[in-house]
Formats: sequence, structure tokens, C-alpha cells
Amino acid sequence: MSMRFLAVSTFAMTLCVSDYAHSQTPTPEFALQYRPAQPDVEYDSPAAADVKRCRVDLERSAGVSGFAVFAPDGQILRRYVDTNKDRYIDQWRYYHMGIEVYRDVDSNFNNKIDQSRWLNTGGSRWGTDANEDGKIDNWKQLSAEEASQVAITAMAKADARLLSTVLINRDDLKALGLNQKLTTELLESVKSPEAKMREFLGVSRALTNQSKWNRFDARLPGTIPADDGKAAVDLMVYEGAMAIVETGGKHGFVQLGEMVRVGEVWKLTQVPRPMVGNTIEVAGGILMRPEALTGQAAPQALSDKMQSLIRQLQTLDEKPPAADAPPALVLRHIQQRNVILEQIVVEASPEDYDTWVRQLVNGLASGMQAGDSRAGVRMGQVRQILKQRTGASSKELVAYAEYRQLLSGYSVNLRTAKSQEDQQKIQERWLADLRVFVDDYPQAEDTADAMLQLAMNAEFSGKANEARQWYTNLKQKHGENPAGIRASGALKRIDLKGKSLKLVGPAPNGRQVDVSGLRGKVVLVVFWASWSPPFVQEVPVLRAMYEQYVDRGFEIVGINLDGQTSDLTGFTKQNRITWPNIHQPGGLDAPLAQEYGILSVPTMFLLDRTGRVISNNVTVNDLKERLVETFKTASTGN
Repeated sequence: MSMRFLAVSTFAMTLCVSDYAHSQTPTPEFALQYRPAQPDVEYDSPAAADVKRCRVDLERSAGVSGFAVFAPDGQILRRYVDTNKDRYIDQWRYYHMGIEVYRDVDSNFNNKIDQSRWLNTGGSRWGTDANEDGKIDNWKQLSAEEASQVAITAMAKADARLLSTVLINRDDLKALGLNQKLTTELLESVKSPEAKMREFLGVSRALTNQSKWNRFDARLPGTIPADDGKAAVDLMVYEGAMAIVETGGKHGFVQLGEMVRVGEVWKLTQVPRPMVGNTIEVAGGILMRPEALTGQAAPQALSDKMQSLIRQLQTLDEKPPAADAPPALVLRHIQQRNVILEQIVVEASPEDYDTWVRQLVNGLASGMQAGDSRAGVRMGQVRQILKQRTGASSKELVAYAEYRQLLSGYSVNLRTAKSQEDQQKIQERWLADLRVFVDDYPQAEDTADAMLQLAMNAEFSGKANEARQWYTNLKQKHGENPAGIRASGALKRIDLKGKSLKLVGPAPNGRQVDVSGLRGKVVLVVFWASWSPPFVQEVPVLRAMYEQYVDRGFEIVGINLDGQTSDLTGFTKQNRITWPNIHQPGGLDAPLAQEYGILSVPTMFLLDRTGRVISNNVTVNDLKERLVETFKTASTGN
């Protein structure tokens, strides 16, 4: 039987046909010319010198046929499948570390790709390309995290078409059964995305064409029940979502705002807005506003005064300061908003009281950081009022307010300190305040973060026993919290000395790097990132030591925490780094960074020839001395 295979051009993404007899197997060069239809796919490809050593096998089973490509070591790289027996490939499957991470699909069997799916460790995106032009038109499946990634990619590329795929639209709102008032507001919010994108990017340094998505940041999503009257179905909503981006080694924040789930797809309800300087977002979302703000008839329980105050807040929120507004204008807006919120809290019903108090506390914290001295005084007064109330929620609100006052006060005091001595006193006071907070509120939502701050400070100050105690308490009392997970890793790192290190991960080419396979060599493990100035400064020294001792039994293994593989490969090429590197995107939140509680980069471990850790925090200067001593001893036979 004759079987024809469609090949995707590397450049134009056009399709051509090549015939293969059933007795003939495609060459590796032919099989590996395929490329994903979408650009942001991380998959394995062999080095040019290894292509001819790859193996291609024809496959046929259960009504499907095609061929698979295997690397010289036997690990699968590609699989191309004909599912409808028409002798044309209709699925292009790509693998990373032996796992399928991406698939292009020709679902209507017209020899053109119309669907793209990210799978397994590659994610969960499922996009459709209705006009088959190689660009995603809509999403069938998209998590909130991946929606934020698509939005940031679109903003960085100034691609309004791509951004529109993750912005709420009229069909989405119709599917949710949203009432007419909210439908009108949301459509207005996403109107003219290209113009808004240009406006925001024109004043932003946090988000440029060099920016790359780092991670999604938001509190837990909330459910708005259908019987609230906002929609025909329950709404799942993230409020105040953010994306963290990396630009030229620096991290910045982009406000995503409110996000809502439509079927299996999360959508944004506004064009992402990069933060400029210390600008703080003060406007709330449309869907999570109290019911009176939706424009529906207010419940009878709301007084005329409460309705008036909420309308005032709505009017103010509809006209927030521009991204490049002067600090004085931003401060004035925050102050005006806080005045209204203070009055709303007085009028609030018991069931809405907690929500309004939290809004007021956040507003006062923003005011403190923006330079409003009255905001700090008022925050203290709010705390006193809350302490006089009864109930568990009141104590939670007191802790919520106190922690934000501590954070804001510490930030302002450091910024205005006049001397190093003043900074030292401010730091000491900050640590004392954190200890009191942990004692007073052992179960508050911010306690784990306070404990982590204390543990990190103790470790950086060389107080190993104190740091261990804080990490241990944090792990025991808040083990499921992100701060508790980091504490567990820090304890593992602190106790590494004298133990064998088990550390395995993928190199950029997809092959596994295993530190345990380097027994017999002295090994330096370096957690690093190209955005870390201290590491960049140390690279020439590390490279010189590597070149001097590599032939005598010294090896370096890097754990790179950059967001993209291209950041790693570009940096290593530019700086002539030849030692093996594991790529672990995610910065300090990357899996291996969390596993060992890495607090800063570079962090370096030194292993002896038996694979045991000699030092869990070696410095470049320490390393120079140790290598001289180690290889001097080896050369003399002592």
C-alpha cells in the first residue's frame, strides 16, 4: 500500500506531500523537518550531528498508521499518525523527555492543521484555528495560568489578535447568561484592545517586547451563585489577578484584573495593565462588586445613604489615574476612595462588613505607601475598633490590618531612612514586630509569611540555629502553605552537609543530567539565572576555574532558573559556558529551587569525589582555596 505523509515547512508552515511505499521508511532528516504550528512549544530535537543516528519506525495498529522517530538513545522524539486511513498524516505529535507535550491536528482531514493541543507536562491548552492560517482563533480549553501566559505573550508582541482570544466577548457573556447591565459594562471594558495596548505599553518599562511570562499570581477563585441575579449560571471568578514578568533580568507586575471561567476556558475582563513604578491598582472588578454596583435595583436592606456611597465609589473607580499619572494625583485618588470606604464601613450590614473592612485596609495600606501620613494613623484606629468587636472574623480582620500596616510602615521607613544606622534600627524593629505578630496571631493567613521572613533573616545573618528553629516551626504549623513548603526545602538544604546529593533534571536538549553519575569527580552545583547580577559577575571566575581543573576531575552542574530555554542557551553561548545545565523555569518557585529552599541566586553546593556534600553554601573565594588544596593533594598523592 502507498502511504503519503504531509510535511510542515519550517518557515512558511505550508504543506507538501511526499509518497512512501509500504516497504520504505522515511529518513530521519525527512521526519525531523516537521515543526509545531504554534511558536511556544518546548520539545526535544537532536543535535545536528545526531540526526542521522536517529531511528524511524513505521507503525500500524488498531486502524491507525504512521511513523515514529527515536533519538540515538532510544527515546521517542516524534510520532506522526494517520487516523482515518486516507494515507495522509492528520496528527503531528511532539515529545519532551519521552512524554508527549504537544499535538497538531487536522480534524477535518483537508490536509491543513486546525487544532493545536498542549499535553501532559506541556500544559493543558487546546486551541482551534478555524481559518487554518497557523494562528489560534479560539480556545476549547485554557486554564487561568495559561490564559495569563497567552495575554502576556500577546502584549509583549503587541499582538491584538492573539490578545482578543483571551478577552471576554459577547458570545461568552451570552453563554453565561449575564444580565444586560453587566454585559454592557464588560464589553465596554474590553473595547478597543489594540488602542489600550498601545497606551499601556507606551508608558511601561515592566512590559516590553523583551518581556517573558514568569508566573500567575492570584488568591483563590470565588463563586458567584446564579441566584445572585448576575448570571444564569454560577460564575467562577478570580479577583485582582496578576502576572509576573521578566524583562532584562528584572521582574515586574502586570495587572490582569478580574478573570471569569467560560466553560473550560478562562477569560480576562480587561486589557492587561503593566504596573508603572509603585503605582497600585485601586479599582475593583465588575463581577465581584457588591450587588448595588451592578446597576440593578438595590436590596431593600440598603439604606439610601449606603446606596449613595456605593454609587460614589463606582463613579470614582470608573476613572482611575492613568498609568503615567503623577504620584500626587495617584495619592489624591487613593485618599478620595478611602474617605468613601470609611463611610461605607460604618453603614455596612453584618454580612458585608468583613468585605468592606478588607477593602478599606488595603486602601489605607496603599495610602501609606503613597505618602499619606494620615493613612497610618487611621489604620491604627481601624484596628482598635476591630479589637472591640467580638467573633472569630474580627480577630482575623485585626491580624489582616496589622500585618499590612507593618509591611507598609517598614517599606516607607526604609525608603526614607537617612543613614545606614537608621536602616539597621528599622530592620531590628521590623523583626521584633514580626515576632510579636507571630505570637499574637499563630493561625492568621499572613503568619506563615511572617515566619518565613524571620527564618530567612536569621539564615542570612549567620544564625543557623535560630533559622533552623523558625524553618522547623513553619514546616510543622503551616506545612501546606507555600511558605511552609519553602521551609521544608530550606531544612533539607541546611542538613545536606555530609550527605549524598540526589539531583536529576532535563538539559535544554531534553537529556537527563544526573549528579549521581559524576562520582569520582569534585562537583560544584550552581543554582543560577541570567537575571542575577551577582552570578553574572562571578561567571568569568567560575569559567576560569572550570577550564583549569576540568581535566583533573572537576565538574560544574548548573541549575538554571530562567523562564525560557532560550535565556539559558543564549547566556551560555555568550559567556562560553560549557558545563552541563539543568533547566528549571520558574525562578525561586521552580521545583528544584523549592525542593532545596533556595532563597537567592547564585547558591552553590560543593560535592567530594564520593558524591557527598562538603559545603551547602560555598562562595567563589572558598571554592578557589578548596580546589587548590584538593588538586594539590591529589597531585602529590597525599
